[in-house]
Order: sequence, then structure tokens, then C-alpha cells
Amino acid sequence: MSRKAIVDGTLVHDGVPGLALEGDRLRLTLFPVAGAKILDLVHRETGVNLLWRNPRVPLSRTYPGAAFDDVWCGGWDELFPTDPPCELNDNTFHDHGDLWHGPWAWSVEEDDGETATVALQRHTVALPCLMEKWVTLRRDGLDVRFRHRLTNLGTQPVPFAWSLHVAHPIGPDSRIHLPGEALEAVPAQPGRFAASPGPLRWPLHGGLDLAAVLPAEAGVTEWLYTVGPGLGWCAVTHPSRSLGLGLAFDARLFGTTWLWGVYGGWRGHYVLLTEPSTCPPGGLAQNVADGTAAWLAAGAAIETEVVATVFEGIGIVPGDVHPGPPA
Repeated sequence: MSRKAIVDGTLVHDGVPGLALEGDRLRLTLFPVAGAKILDLVHRETGVNLLWRNPRVPLSRTYPGAAFDDVWCGGWDELFPTDPPCELNDNTFHDHGDLWHGPWAWSVEEDDGETATVALQRHTVALPCLMEKWVTLRRDGLDVRFRHRLTNLGTQPVPFAWSLHVAHPIGPDSRIHLPGEALEAVPAQPGRFAASPGPLRWPLHGGLDLAAVLPAEAGVTEWLYTVGPGLGWCAVTHPSRSLGLGLAFDARLFGTTWLWGVYGGWRGHYVLLTEPSTCPPGGLAQNVADGTAAWLAAGAAIETEVVATVFEGIGIVPGDVHPGPPA
């Protein structure tokens, strides 16, 4: 007897059509018409969503020209080819890039009841590029695998900045796990580190435990990023819920990880973003100017894989807990 399909293409949330990928242990919701947003990654046994939802902004179809902050409902997005809007070489680059707004083409590539893969693709607007993505969930798995292929369809090399924009719901006992030894603070949102933005020793700096999140009452927003050789993983764990979410990625491509901690600061929210990125914060124009932009040759393609792993049974977590490199 055949197993029930993992992919449900009849999902509708806030009037927006989407897909649910449901295994025995995880449930993921994906909305191709809303920039291929992943809204939920739910641990089915506990019902806990490992992705943060904006309590004041519903999911909606996204469109070019929207201000990202005003329509951002949380979840997991991808930013390419910039983060902040900018202009470069007579070209205008949209707020948070091209991928998060507008529809992606999609199809179910496989679903035998044990493993399902959804294939998605989207041409970017500001650059002559094609982004393809395959999302795979196994019925008994605690991980979701993302395979990407980015192709430059043009006749000239192109610069880009590419970030994974993953929003974590947090509580007072949540902890951040990173490799490396140093961070820098972004001057525009330095939080506790306005007087000394870096380098900041990780995880202990001047008596502060940087791996611990601040309480919502702190009223702080801070934006930090790793410096030095990347090792290709990050994680956020929640001991009171015995759960965590880790990301493993290729550090040769995503060489830095941003941490955007909103502890009752920006718009009164309480959320932490981990953002593996090809470049330091600043936006594409700044990245090109300071030599930190990534580049893709004409006709060339980059293929990479990201693995998101849900941890169970989390208690007091050692600092080196991580999901391991993509295999």
C-alpha cells in the first residue's frame, strides 16, 4: 500500500495559496506566490514553530516596490542581490533584493510518500540571473535540505550579495551557537556596543555572554556579524522547550553570519535572525566599493546546499552543538 503524499498543494493561508510538506516529525509551509517564503517549520510532536511569525503583519502576496519591513510577516526569506536598496552603475537594486517578492514557478519533482522534493525557480530582475531551488523533506526526518543553483545568464560578470534571512522565535533562555572567536557590530544598530563596535570576543566579551539573548524588556536592537574564517554553521536553541534549529552551509560561499537581535527594540518586536551571507552588512553598492561583494562570471553557475536541522532534547547546550556540514 502506497504511503500518503508528503506535499499538500491545497494549502491556503490568509487567502494566499501555498504548499505544506508534512512528514511524521516536521511540517513546513511554503508560499511560491509570496516570494517562495517559508512561513512555518513546525516540530509536530510539540506543535512548536521554529520560525517566528510577525504578530501584526499577515502573510500576503508580495509585489515589486513594497517596503520589505512593512510587509514582512516573518519566516524564512532569501535576499539577493542586495539587502538595503542601493544604486550601482546606473542600476537600481530593490529593498532586500529581488527574490522575496513576486511569484516563483514550482513543481513537485518527487513524492513517493517517503521523500518529497519541490523544485522552484525565479529570474531576478536587477541582474540577468536565474535562481533555482530544491526543497527536500523525508517523512521520518528532522532536517530539511535546500539545494540551490544560481546562474548568470548574461554576457558580463555580476556582483552580488546573497543572504539567508531566517527568523527565530526566542525566549529569555534562548541561546545562540556560532563557530569562531570574533564579531563586529553594525554602526547603524550597535545595541549594547555603540561605544565599542568591535572586535567583540565570542562568546564572552567584557563579562557579557553574547550567546545569551536579552529579555524583551531590554528595548534594544543590535546587528552583529562574524569576522574571520567561516566554519559553515549556526544554531539557536531553546532549553525550556527542549528544541533548537541549526543551519549548515558552505562557508566558502556564505563566509559570514549576521545576527540581528530585536529585543523589544525595532517596532517593539522580540525576535532573532541568523543570516548566513556572502558579504558583510552594508548592501551591494558598499560591498562592491569595499571589495567584499561576491562575483559570478558570465555564463557561470554556483551550486550549493543548505541543511536546516531541528534539534530535540535540548537542555544545557555546549557551545559547539551544530548540525554538521551539508553532505
